[in-house]
Amino acid sequence: MGIGLREALHAESCRGRVPSAPPAADDDGTRVAVFLIAYELATGQPVGCGGLRLVGASRADVDYIYVLPYARWSGVSRAITEELTAWARAHGIAAVGPDGALAELAALRL
Repeated sequence: MGIGLREALHAESCRGRVPSAPPAADDDGTRVAVFLIAYELATGQPVGCGGLRLVGASRADVDYIYVLPYARWSGVSRAITEELTAWARAHGIAAVGPDGALAELAALRL
């Protein structure tokens, strides 16, 4: 499920530019501390995702947050950022960066 969302993110971010290599299919996720997928209640289809990568014992960086275009402005990114923040606190992560990234993403209301 997450691979399709990662590919959609890559395709959207490359629009209008020379395409680069797609996300590595062999990324086994060992550097990802947590990866969340949000599903649409009515259909059960994945509509967004987000993840954190550990940088140190008490710090994590936002790997990325992505919401499919049709589901934006529906609160999906807010739900993902709230869950990522809760997970970080529950696991002793003191700082999630880069510098306020989750707060900025929540403000976008994707």
